[in-house]
Amino acid sequence: MTVRILLGAIVVSGITTFMFYPLITLELINRHENAVAVGVILGLLSGVGRIASTFIGMVNAQWGARPVAIGGLILRSLGLSVFAFNAGTEIYALGAAVASIGSNATALAIKTELMRASMSRKTITLRSIMINLGALVGPSLGGIVYLYASFATIVVAVAISYIFLALSLCLITFHPPENRLTSNAKKMGLFSMNRSFALLSGCIFCYWALYAMWPLAVPILAEQAFSTPIASSWIYTGNALLILALQYVVLVRLLKDTAVIRVLCLGFVNFIVAFIVLVGPSLSIAIILFATFFSIGEMLVSPTLDEVTARLQGLGMGMAKSFGLTGTIAGLASICASPIGGFLVQKSGDASGVLWLGIPLALMGLVSTLALGRREKML
Repeated sequence: MTVRILLGAIVVSGITTFMFYPLITLELINRHENAVAVGVILGLLSGVGRIASTFIGMVNAQWGARPVAIGGLILRSLGLSVFAFNAGTEIYALGAAVASIGSNATALAIKTELMRASMSRKTITLRSIMINLGALVGPSLGGIVYLYASFATIVVAVAISYIFLALSLCLITFHPPENRLTSNAKKMGLFSMNRSFALLSGCIFCYWALYAMWPLAVPILAEQAFSTPIASSWIYTGNALLILALQYVVLVRLLKDTAVIRVLCLGFVNFIVAFIVLVGPSLSIAIILFATFFSIGEMLVSPTLDEVTARLQGLGMGMAKSFGLTGTIAGLASICASPIGGFLVQKSGDASGVLWLGIPLALMGLVSTLALGRREKML
């Protein structure tokens, strides 16, 4: 029952988050923020919480997932509230940082709770599907509210939903904190990393740096291609539909006996193709192809990285600390990549400029994956 409620919480959180996320880039531009400032704010929104994930993972291991998840929802609500107002860049940056910490605290707590129940590819894939179910409904709902009400209305609705979600999590029974179940040696706040975990960290860095290009490029490219500010919601919806339609069938059934290294390689190859097609002559066709190949790459790489992390668990650090450490690496990737992507967009005068960062990152991810496969034959 707890697993079902947690999966339901992921859906609700996904819906409200994706009501907000596809429109934030255009809203900030409409409020006269430049592309570099938008890149910084997006980087903080996605990256600060992930950087703090190492600390969050330690708190999770010490105090348990419930207080981390509930506290995260409250912080997320407070941080996003600043976007309901026409404030300055500094206020948006502060709100983005607070919201990011809350978002990643909740996500890490729910992820580790689910993983402690089961590390199977099926459970990991179901979690990803629930996220994308929220991503399917959220953009369309957000687009409707944006057209008939305002962006501020979306922000208020999202903040209120997080508070109600926090109250519902108070009713769930969680596993006891990991530190109560481990030896004193594993309770140490130090993190060890062997070469395999370092290579995995390289894959994670490349993936999340690539993912940081999506919210920066898609809203701009979609509006240019289809001449409407809600076109990004169509692309986000298509992304979620494709992943929902294919992820379980592909990962759990078609590729169930395929080594995870091969799945990761296939995913990074799709990212390479996604950025290459941006040089196409037709912008409308280019954005559709980009979104398609990017979505397939996301579908393959994201849950598979979680599966590999759960298997390796960083030399016995435990589930919460391992995911906390990899979350920090993901945050560093987002914070580094978003401003660079924003600079490339501004310098080139076109969002397709992100390909000059996207293609090298995807190649680096592919090389790191191949190196990890040679070292860990069990993968």
